[in-house]
Amino acid sequence: MLQHVEVEVTTLESKSMDLKQIVLERFGGPQKCHGHCNQPASLKILREGEVLVVATVCAEGYVSRLIAYGLGNTGRELGSLVKNAVGPDGDFSDEDIRTATRYTWDMGMEDNGADVMFRVAYWTQNYRRTKSDAPNRLGLFACTKCGALFPRTMVSGKALCSSCS
Repeated sequence: MLQHVEVEVTTLESKSMDLKQIVLERFGGPQKCHGHCNQPASLKILREGEVLVVATVCAEGYVSRLIAYGLGNTGRELGSLVKNAVGPDGDFSDEDIRTATRYTWDMGMEDNGADVMFRVAYWTQNYRRTKSDAPNRLGLFACTKCGALFPRTMVSGKALCSSCS
């Protein structure tokens, strides 16, 4: 005989937790720029809402990693963002997006260990399949004024997007 069991689904909203606060507290510490200058980098919030999108960015605007946090399909959201940002000449494939699920136990939070905290999707720029170190290769940068993502050559000193320059 089958027994009906009600399962309580725990979400960030039901726990009254702020996704942005969790991300900044857990992942916002000191970082370094990878694949560009190895200088200090910081977490920059690019988009808020049901999906929180952040970038690891150095002082010159190089985007080492883009990360999407949320409960829905963060991979699709991030893939669309990267594809639009790198443009038709950019080096991007949907396989470049990695995904993971973070649980309460995984985050060191008290709970029964079965509840999903959020889903994560990330894209790391130096995972390029071409692995070219050519100085004129395209890279993804965040405008140092408005934060918009834009492609530029690695040797270009331009730190502003076309709207801000």
